[in-house]
Amino acid sequence: MRETMNRRTKLTSLQWLVFSLPLLLHLPSSHAGWIDPDTPEEARTVSPLKMVPNLPPKKHHKGDDDDDDDKKKHHRRRTPTQSPTGWPTYQPTDFPTPAPTTTTPAPTSTERVYDLVFSDEFNAPHRTFQDGNDPRWTALEKNDYTNDAQHYYSPNNAFTDTEGNLVIKTEAADTTIVGFNDVKFKKERVKKHFKSAMLQSWNKFCFTGGVMEAEIALPGRHDIGGLWPAFWMLGNLARHTYVGSSEHIWPWSSSVCTEKSKSAQLISACDRVQHYGLHKGVGRGAPEVDVFEVQAGSIKAGKGSFIQMPVGQPFMSSSYQVAPGRLPRPGEGWWPGPGQWYNNLTGGMNTSLNIAFYGTYNHFADDTDPASQDYWGDAISYNRQMDESHFGQFHKYRIEWELPDKKGTKENNYTETFGYLRWFLDDEFVLEVKGEGLNSSR
Repeated sequence: MRETMNRRTKLTSLQWLVFSLPLLLHLPSSHAGWIDPDTPEEARTVSPLKMVPNLPPKKHHKGDDDDDDDKKKHHRRRTPTQSPTGWPTYQPTDFPTPAPTTTTPAPTSTERVYDLVFSDEFNAPHRTFQDGNDPRWTALEKNDYTNDAQHYYSPNNAFTDTEGNLVIKTEAADTTIVGFNDVKFKKERVKKHFKSAMLQSWNKFCFTGGVMEAEIALPGRHDIGGLWPAFWMLGNLARHTYVGSSEHIWPWSSSVCTEKSKSAQLISACDRVQHYGLHKGVGRGAPEVDVFEVQAGSIKAGKGSFIQMPVGQPFMSSSYQVAPGRLPRPGEGWWPGPGQWYNNLTGGMNTSLNIAFYGTYNHFADDTDPASQDYWGDAISYNRQMDESHFGQFHKYRIEWELPDKKGTKENNYTETFGYLRWFLDDEFVLEVKGEGLNSSR
């Protein structure tokens, strides 16, 4: 681990995003086929963390860090018993992991325990992730033309090293491609001057609800922008960078028939005919949950574009992106007025509502009736202040996703619950989005 980090500090044209610990996913019911055999037993169960808003970070005394880290991290085998990479899977998971049947118990109840259902230790050196090479992951071989991206995604830029890490490498390297310009409506030759990598589990592993965490070392310097590291989830009906798959799908999450959903949501609750095994009268889409998107830079809180915010660069943004969007809505850079934004949002210490980005207006050139087909997507987002220590060193990022339960449980007198999303950084609370707030805002 130390050698990987030291090597990074000497490079001028390369940056590394390093996964130190495995990706762990815990759900209420276990399916052992996706568990890396090298994941130790003590890491195969987990309980929800306590949500304590505005709690100051724990103070660490000099000399205590190593002991604390040993307690937080699970000890894994650096040398695998066998390569965790098996034969590629050519069929997607038959069905998503079953939804939880219980909700978070009352404080006096037995502590809830989640079982591990997916893990990847990344401790087999020289793994590669080209399409068809790996049962869990696919590294894209593709141009990225979303969000004004300056890079080309190459599978050669994702690999495991000899220290037991997954490495995603960004470098200054030219790639010439032929792409379609959807403004000029013609093909053109384009040269991208950077290469990076994106790993996806799309159509390989699906899940609904649970706890997901990974330990990651962010690339670059904390005070220099340009890189945009991210760790996130997307509904399986869309696939990132394949923008045609997301039109009128991203980031919809509604199963209510309205005039807007009838025309703007591709698979809506207004549908009265069953196709492809999808039930009629059920809306579907691909909402987005960002565990983090990190923005480095030197603009501090109260300055420049963050003049109205108590959090500046560098920061991590944790968000739930969903449609249909709210109307009326606040303007970017302005704090919401009464009734303009979502209820039941709770932030942790050193966090702020992200007033710089409330979402996107979605318009597609091939739509025939923009007035009815265009739609807003909302970004329910909080920024969490970071500093130099969060770059080049490993930190644990975690999200807890509790599903709604209409029937309730014995512990809550069979009262309907609406679920939540909770984000944590190094087990310290960052943000909670309650389902009640989403429902009351529609």
